[in-house]
Amino acid sequence: MERLDKTFETFVAPETYHRVDGTHPLNLYIGLDEKSRWSMLLISDFEPPTLESSKMISAQKRKRPDGKWTLSLSLVDDTFKEMFLLFCGDIIDSSRVILDKKKAVKFIGQRYKEWREMLANSRRDLLSSNEIKGLLGEMYYLQNYLSPIYGIEKAALSWTGPRKLPQDFIVDETWYEIKTISSSGTEVSISSIEQLDCSNTGELVVIHADKTSITNERAVNLNQIYHQLLMQIQDDTVKAEFSSMLLQYGYFPREEYESAEYTFEIKDVIRYAVTSDFPCLRRNALPSSILKAEYSLSLPFISAFRKE
Repeated sequence: MERLDKTFETFVAPETYHRVDGTHPLNLYIGLDEKSRWSMLLISDFEPPTLESSKMISAQKRKRPDGKWTLSLSLVDDTFKEMFLLFCGDIIDSSRVILDKKKAVKFIGQRYKEWREMLANSRRDLLSSNEIKGLLGEMYYLQNYLSPIYGIEKAALSWTGPRKLPQDFIVDETWYEIKTISSSGTEVSISSIEQLDCSNTGELVVIHADKTSITNERAVNLNQIYHQLLMQIQDDTVKAEFSSMLLQYGYFPREEYESAEYTFEIKDVIRYAVTSDFPCLRRNALPSSILKAEYSLSLPFISAFRKE
């Protein structure tokens, strides 16, 4: 689709809209509202949720004489133009994969609310380099290892990212903690005592990933894996929930995530069984005066726990 900012700039007259494209399952339009403000418009047979306006967006729901509903999301402060363009692009792309139209309309309302919360929390910039690399490793492991074991829907919902639980994936009676480091790395950082101190046996997964060129046929980036995962997930409700979790975490597909700076090649994936005798800090072995701890774990010294 043509760059949204260039498209918006082609509109002159108020209340002028063009459909986003011919393949989107929803009747989504972009253009100018009655006040000549940049606007996204949804026309639906189903009643959209009532949304609260924000300092960036005016949200208006109306019922037309023909019985259809409209939901307009209009930019009210031009200082947010860049963020509004990102918002519109995300709404268009993320709702595209929800095939059930009624669920898609509900999803847009929920997505808008999550954007409002993200902006209120000032989480409007790119993820940090470490967050990008870490999230890419988690999504790669979800796609290539957990999905074949548990099925894509169950695996996707086992991700704990925005809830900030000690482990990255918790499923059935086990768990997986993912660490993504460079291929030359020989240690991983453990951010809390609870991360590896768990009553259930789990896995510490170390993914070796190095930056590479975007022309490398083995190159991967966050947006690529995200879109592949959404295509794999067949259940619209799970698609919406998984996409929402990622937005709560601070990720939505932006073109910056496809740059060479954030493009990686996965070199190796090594799994370690974290059993009761795995060498890590244990809460019951520490003095009660120690409340929190972060530490580094040497990979050569835990090779005996490596899984095939």
